[in-house]
Amino acid sequence: MSISDHFSLPYIGMKDGFHRYTFSAGNDFFAAFPNSPVTDGFFEIAVDVDKRPGLSELTFDIRGHVAAICDRCLADIKLPAQGMYNILVKVGNDMSDDDEVIFIRDDQSHLDLAQIIYEFICVSLPLVNIYDCDNELPRVCNDEVLNKLKQTSENTEEEQKNGSIWDSLKNLNTDI
Repeated sequence: MSISDHFSLPYIGMKDGFHRYTFSAGNDFFAAFPNSPVTDGFFEIAVDVDKRPGLSELTFDIRGHVAAICDRCLADIKLPAQGMYNILVKVGNDMSDDDEVIFIRDDQSHLDLAQIIYEFICVSLPLVNIYDCDNELPRVCNDEVLNKLKQTSENTEEEQKNGSIWDSLKNLNTDI
């Protein structure tokens, strides 16, 4: 069974109305995409389909985590990621190019969501690999690194209080 088979909806045979589908994306899912920013992670995806004749709305609710290295303390963390996305599906042979609308041919029975789900997961990833991990048990933060950062921050504040390095330049004679 390929990734496309697991992440496809039986669209043409679906009756009009509301439908909910759930998918899980793990390491095997991300391995199917070359150069994926996610190599270790797990996501639950709920897809709500509001099917109407000719036009349908799909709502994706994505929640999960990805293995990463904390940008603050360099500890291995499970970085949470989530997002809500909407996309429209039109049936017909007009294959116009639009980012928010998927066109499905009249003779196409299934709608493959693997690429769309992958892209929505990638967009959901935070730009900075930090989160509030103080409530986790056991606490994953590397306290040794955090203490070193705190010491460095305190030393910088002391230097700024004692005078700026630019103060000595103020007394230079600019007669040239």
